[in-house]
Amino acid sequence: MRASLLHDALISAALAVLYIALYYLSGWMVGNEAVGGIASIMFLPAFVRLLGFLLVGYWVVPALFVAGLFCVDLGLGIESKVVVSAAIAIGGPLGVFLASRLIGLKPSLSNLTPIRLLLLSASCSLGNSTTYHFSLEALGIADHSSLGHLYVFFGDMIGTWFIMYLIKLATEFALTTYRRAP
Repeated sequence: MRASLLHDALISAALAVLYIALYYLSGWMVGNEAVGGIASIMFLPAFVRLLGFLLVGYWVVPALFVAGLFCVDLGLGIESKVVVSAAIAIGGPLGVFLASRLIGLKPSLSNLTPIRLLLLSASCSLGNSTTYHFSLEALGIADHSSLGHLYVFFGDMIGTWFIMYLIKLATEFALTTYRRAP
């Protein structure tokens, strides 16, 4: 196995574990299906969809699929769980891919600005909420109305930006602490 292929696979595995951990943290904090039985007001694992695509590209899709199998509940049987897990594994990364092409994001991320990051996270949330919505509709599950679609979109956006802000605060704290050290 090529070193970069192994590297991407290991990062993807770590992202799957991070997704699962954030899923359970999110559930503990605010509930993962608390809004309309299908959405969270702050879905923390949504951050992993964006980060994963920026780090390893399409390798994030199998990681998200596997993580989804451990997280998706909604009282589903295994076949329905596979459909929903596939939808959430594909939707976010597809949204990021399309947006990155539209805004001309360089593969090195050297031209990633706060505005571009906002557009990418919105596209990731839109991609996920759309595929999630269609998968629920196809399975005939719960509230799959347009309002439920918006709940998922905003829950993903809030969760993504909450984690990004925590990372920013932690980085600033670490830098301040490091500068003060003798």
